[in-house]
Amino acid sequence: MMNRYLKKLTAILLILLFIPSAAPGEEDAAPAPTPAAVYTTVLRTGSRGDEVVQLQLRLNELGYDPGSADGIFGKGTKAAVQEFQKRNGLKADGEAGQQTLEKLYSDTAAAMPAPRTVNVLAGDLPMLVNKSHPVDEFLVPADLVLLNDVLDSKLVKVKYKDTKAVRQVAEALNDMLEAAKADGVTKWQISTAYRSFAQQEKTLNNKISNYMNQHSGWSRAKARNAALRTVAQPGRSEHQLGLAVDINVPGASSFSGTKQCKWLHAHCWEYGFIVRYTEEKKDITGFDAEAWHIRYVGTEHALRIRELGMCLEEYLDGIEDGTIELPGEPDPDETEAAESEITEADTEIEEIMLDE
Repeated sequence: MMNRYLKKLTAILLILLFIPSAAPGEEDAAPAPTPAAVYTTVLRTGSRGDEVVQLQLRLNELGYDPGSADGIFGKGTKAAVQEFQKRNGLKADGEAGQQTLEKLYSDTAAAMPAPRTVNVLAGDLPMLVNKSHPVDEFLVPADLVLLNDVLDSKLVKVKYKDTKAVRQVAEALNDMLEAAKADGVTKWQISTAYRSFAQQEKTLNNKISNYMNQHSGWSRAKARNAALRTVAQPGRSEHQLGLAVDINVPGASSFSGTKQCKWLHAHCWEYGFIVRYTEEKKDITGFDAEAWHIRYVGTEHALRIRELGMCLEEYLDGIEDGTIELPGEPDPDETEAAESEITEADTEIEEIMLDE
């Protein structure tokens, strides 16, 4: 009996000798989780809960703007995850799996660069943005305002409530539509104005998808080439400047040929706008005619462009090479003639005084 007891006691002592003791103060600490244990769940569209809240908070911290941290993995969160993945060399599938989450919560996670606010109306010449003159994705025009805060709702319908434009453009637009109303032309709609780089990218991708859905045999490359006839690549759109406005008639299938279109093309110049893309100039602008797309350049430039019958590219090239003078600048020949007349007048006065 005693021998059996001693054997059990000896076994227990041997087991205790081989159990590692905890470090001081660590008796109640939980074992450190491995990355695999932390990120076993893949967060994707439809996911909900605290893990999604933490994901959204971290994306916001890094500047990726998934929207509010509501714990719901929706379109905004997916787009933010995709943008994060692109900037961190990961597969941009919009799903937050182990690799994405490890990078997201690491010290080496690349943040979204801060926007660069630019006064797009600051120069003497209209700012040119086209396929050959892009702007970077971080350019944001200064003094953007909601069109609904400036435009008279009795004059025009703004299709999307968050549509913005540069304030000076919005005010000129309101003045123009008041003049149209005075001429008996009403029923206008603004379908778009300012678009960010990301919004422009989404617009182009939607156009490409539409073409591929309409033409089952088309490759993505072919659909993209077709889309680029009417939709600019991100960074190559005037909409990113907040100076371009797409205007039409609510409910109408086409803008061309309407009384609103005819009035706009006859009078927009007087308020600083030009019809940016025409059939006659498409080989220069690179875009098919868009009767609805107007661009703000200021009244002096707009009237001069109309007078010369040029598109913006031709006008700016002419100013650069000296064949066109800036509006408001005196003509050199006229200046020389005026100076000559002054000199002759001074001579006549001197002669009269000598005679006296």
